[in-house]
Amino acid sequence: MKKLLSPLLITLVLMGCNKEPLTALNKSLVGVTDYGTVDARFCTQAPTPAKQNLKYLFIIDHSASNQPGFPSFAGDISNTDSQGSRRYGPLLNFLKNLVPDPNNLTSFAIIDFNDKATQPGTVSGFDSDTNNFINTTTTDWIGGGTAAVPAPFDAGFTNYQAALQMALTMIRKDAQNESAIQTPPIVTTAYQIIFVTDGVPTVASPSGSSNPTYTQTFQADLQPVIDSIMNIKSDLTLGAFIANITLNTAYYFNDVEVTSAESLLQQMAIEGNGQYLQFGSGKNILYQQFAPPSRNIRNRLVDAFVENENAVWWDDGRLMLDSDGDGLPDLIEQQFGSDPYNKDSDGNGVSDLVEYRTKGKPCNDAQCAAAGRDLYAICDGFSPVKDANGNVTFSSSTNDGLNDCEKFLLNASRTVFNTNGDMIPDFLALKTTLPVIIGSASAALADPFGDGITNYSKLKLGMPIQISNRTLSPDFQARATSLDLESSPSADVDCYHMVVENVALTSYSNTIKVMVIQNSSAVDDKPFLQVAERPFSGGQTSVSFLPGDFK
Repeated sequence: MKKLLSPLLITLVLMGCNKEPLTALNKSLVGVTDYGTVDARFCTQAPTPAKQNLKYLFIIDHSASNQPGFPSFAGDISNTDSQGSRRYGPLLNFLKNLVPDPNNLTSFAIIDFNDKATQPGTVSGFDSDTNNFINTTTTDWIGGGTAAVPAPFDAGFTNYQAALQMALTMIRKDAQNESAIQTPPIVTTAYQIIFVTDGVPTVASPSGSSNPTYTQTFQADLQPVIDSIMNIKSDLTLGAFIANITLNTAYYFNDVEVTSAESLLQQMAIEGNGQYLQFGSGKNILYQQFAPPSRNIRNRLVDAFVENENAVWWDDGRLMLDSDGDGLPDLIEQQFGSDPYNKDSDGNGVSDLVEYRTKGKPCNDAQCAAAGRDLYAICDGFSPVKDANGNVTFSSSTNDGLNDCEKFLLNASRTVFNTNGDMIPDFLALKTTLPVIIGSASAALADPFGDGITNYSKLKLGMPIQISNRTLSPDFQARATSLDLESSPSADVDCYHMVVENVALTSYSNTIKVMVIQNSSAVDDKPFLQVAERPFSGGQTSVSFLPGDFK
């Protein structure tokens, strides 16, 4: 059995290191009926292939050096690919042999370049019809010849910059189109660029220049365009729709390689986070070597929280009974006229706690009558449902206890369970007075009272965040947590055993919620939340959870 030094255990170390004595508080301010134990077993989810759009962009050299009569070096009388068989034959084989993958929604685009860059025929953007793209590629290969003897239209110089600039325009436009049509859950796009050439980027010099030709350089001409392509992923609007962008380069030659071409293409691949491959001695280009592997994303445990849904540390540091689990204690509800046994006393779809935190009262009407409730018309776009009595409910896009309207009112995200990225579920944070808005993650690690325990640690120890631990009754028992890796039934699944002792109870019918956070990717941060709930019953002070309880 392997012991993990997790944040759950670190909190115990922090508590043990704090030697400052606790000052007694009036016992009436600590409403502990008893303490319970939570025994939870759970497993990480088995990995599933990550669904994404996979878009190939082939950039193919059509310069004169592919044909006879254009030497690559002194004495060269050969050509690199006069009939296009090195460039197009393997490409068509790659396309025809692609095995359909329901998790990779594949599409293709092609750019031809010499003096300038173009898309062949009537092609525009990316084509998801593989057969149609094969026909386009075949026509491009045949050029001015026949199917038996192809003759690609190869002529002119080798303008790398024009090809890359066109790739930039295409990818940005495609990402804009994806962002305009997608709704959650978002399927991101991986752009796989394969840049194929047989030489250095030499172009005709502008009129009036002393030299007839100019060779484009990496730093001045190519790197700025490549960086612009790669930076599309960082765009505030488009970045969420892009998994990655990769620029790969392939250099084909005959017997003698041009060192400057090799070096330049290597630099391009490094800048584009891709591969550089070379194909000499007349070898064909192996496009399959640039295909990304299938993405099986292993899930890993990030954190786990235990919450007593019917016990709330209120703003003044009192532990109070919360019968309906809405986060607003019964005593406070009675003071305001709301129903301590109904999370949404006036039936408008927004819980009493959210209304209290956003407006200072749980209902518009002093008696929480439905006739005087706030209808929250600003949430009409979230598809409210009304029952026969006119009570409203909103759906929830997350699993954290807040619905879409409540998230909107709190300026929280309606697509993730922890808006600010601190890995604390938004509803749990709201109940414990931690902020949930974007940019507030640092609050979890703050120690506002200077008592040596961070807000996060207090949350794990079952202590109030609203007051200093110096004023907490010495009779209060902080939680003790153990977390063990119990087994690994497969290479991709880990099972854990967590025991949390000294969970403060306000009655013997309290309901316990266990929240398990996993992360589905080591590259793109996409954590997800699983939840299980179970009440203490029959006067018992222990409750157990099994892996099948978590949803």
